Amino acid sequence: MAEAGRADRVRRRGRIFRARRDVLAEYSDRQLLERYRFDRAGIEFITDLVKDRIQSGTRRNHAISALLKVVVTLRYLATGRMQLCGGDDLGMSQSTVSRVITQTIEALATPDIVRQFIDFPTTREAVDRNMQEFQRMHGFPTVVGAIDGTHVRIIAPAQNEEIYVNRHRYHSINVQVVCDAKYRLIDVVTQ
Repeated sequence: MAEAGRADRVRRRGRIFRARRDVLAEYSDRQLLERYRFDRAGIEFITDLVKDRIQSGTRRNHAISALLKVVVTLRYLATGRMQLCGGDDLGMSQSTVSRVITQTIEALATPDIVRQFIDFPTTREAVDRNMQEFQRMHGFPTVVGAIDGTHVRIIAPAQNEEIYVNRHRYHSINVQVVCDAKYRLIDVVTQ
């Protein structure tokens, strides 16, 4: 009998929700750029792009807003800080931060969003236009795009960890980027 009474008391305890910060109200554009690599307008633009995909269907249980999900993801991408630290900064557990980052990145990587910003020339006219822009703006004839690569540091994955070790001996994803004469992305390859 005493055991059942104790179980009832445990069930009746309310959940404790951490206070969440409003970073757009708290920081200036300069501070936002330093912390998130985007100013207020940029953060709001990204939020508008993905909000339909990441917005919770309810406000129950203190659902995380689309804006806060974007801010958490940008903080992680901008700093590479551990998710626990990012969660502490914004009032979330590490597991919540992990889910938020995954959800937001998946939303940003959907083909309809990617196509808005990355558009490789596939017609003869588009290729010719890129070559003319490179010639006119930079003096390079017959160039369609400028290519570069970088290693994006990652936490070692649980599976196939060894294939993510680069020549500098840290875990990364190799990213190749191609841009046009106006520095717009026209192709991105990740491995």
